Amino acid sequence: MRTKALYHTWEMGCYVSMDIFSLLPDDAPVTSDEMRNDALVKRLRVLLHAFPLFALGQSDTRRDESLRHYDTLTIALKILDIVAERMGMEFEADREYVDFALSSLLEAMDRKAGLVPDKGRHLQIVDRVLAALKNDADARRPFRLPYTQIEPDGAIVQRQIEFRLIQDAFNLNGETVMHLTNEAVNLYFNALELDLEDSQAATEAIVHSQMCRGKFDEARRSAHFAVRQSRLYCDRLRRVLRDTQRDISRVDWVEGAPKLIDEAMNHIDVRLDVERNIIVTASERLEALVPGTPESISVARVYAAIQYCIETHTVLQRELMTARTTFLDSQAQQAFVSGQISAMPDLMREVVEPMMAMQTLQVLEIVDKTVPYLMAPKIPTQLSLPSLFDGLLRPRRAPKRDWIDIEMLDASHYAGELAKYSEEDRNVSEHLLRSIVERTTLSDLLAYARARRFTSTQCEIIILLVMQHFDIESTETPIVRVEKANTLVVDAEYFGDEVWITPASSRPRAQTP
Repeated sequence: MRTKALYHTWEMGCYVSMDIFSLLPDDAPVTSDEMRNDALVKRLRVLLHAFPLFALGQSDTRRDESLRHYDTLTIALKILDIVAERMGMEFEADREYVDFALSSLLEAMDRKAGLVPDKGRHLQIVDRVLAALKNDADARRPFRLPYTQIEPDGAIVQRQIEFRLIQDAFNLNGETVMHLTNEAVNLYFNALELDLEDSQAATEAIVHSQMCRGKFDEARRSAHFAVRQSRLYCDRLRRVLRDTQRDISRVDWVEGAPKLIDEAMNHIDVRLDVERNIIVTASERLEALVPGTPESISVARVYAAIQYCIETHTVLQRELMTARTTFLDSQAQQAFVSGQISAMPDLMREVVEPMMAMQTLQVLEIVDKTVPYLMAPKIPTQLSLPSLFDGLLRPRRAPKRDWIDIEMLDASHYAGELAKYSEEDRNVSEHLLRSIVERTTLSDLLAYARARRFTSTQCEIIILLVMQHFDIESTETPIVRVEKANTLVVDAEYFGDEVWITPASSRPRAQTP
């Protein structure tokens, strides 16, 4: 006789209670104890991934007194957010960008504690948080945490989970940047037991619901969250293709990769349908709203973000369509490659980490034997009198400066740049600037213009007009006032410092000394 178990869930807004065992045949091998044990182990492993963050938050009271006012748990989550925001972009997050993106948050924490913001103190706290996320205390090895698992026969087994949160990687230019690991992505974006595909579907459903209910500001935040999820999802699939091109033996093309590609194609088809529906809803809302209002700007940002998701998924769909061709080409290219050459070791996990655990004498012995084989032959140099004579007579080099002269911005030449555009395009762009009624950013203005079907030429004119009005010494009557912001432009085509745009008729803000 089977024990009754009730399963409670939310279905279409209604609370439903059902007997899950009534859905199973009488001879089903599943038992309630097995289901509880599997769920227990899964939740336990998920929670263990957050242990480094909890340990970081508990260490706030054990730091130097000058650093105790910083909330390191908030800083750690902000770093994960920053790294995820830039993953897959042309300019990914490196240490310098992380310091810049955290500056406003750290300054706010300083002001709340009654302290004057200090860059040196900011660097110290960011160093400590990054060290905790990368596990510097254990030579950047994976976090290793034990947990208890209950076997089907009731036996208690001690197991260990290994994972990383942030790791260093190289971008296309060979520079060191930060990437989130799969564990960090699942921890930060996937609501514990929810995988990335389900989380993406849930986020876009939330965006569509918020747009229909008129919650435009919440929809804007959800849409930006959907953009980050799209980038991470694309990066995960493209990693399979990159690994195939580098070493086909790293990818399971018998079952794993084909199944992953088929599921991804179905997932992308559904996502594109949902995203097009959101675009239609956003267009209808824009037609009904007054241009320049906060509501219309939020809807325009939603439109731009979801349009970016559509373009990202469309490109990924084309890449997945040719994935099997990539596999066949890689197989043909690597067919005659020696197995010893193709099976390259994992330098960090299989070489660096074991050597970090050795004694110095053992490491020196290994390095002395292996390094000569990794270095190219070097021919000993001989004295050359002509070369010495030329070197002594060569003019002295100018000393290398460690500073850069800052030149004041001369925006007067941008007026001449506008002359090459048609008068109709200039009038349309100038009319948009004159219609601004509230303080807004250049990113919001560009997003609103694209949502209103402005051409790329008209968007360029908007940029030039804004830069022309940034000239504080101009004698012309200004249309708007422009002042620099402490963030970067969020746009698919333009990159640079963000600026605030204010109607010329409004009173200027009070300047902080």
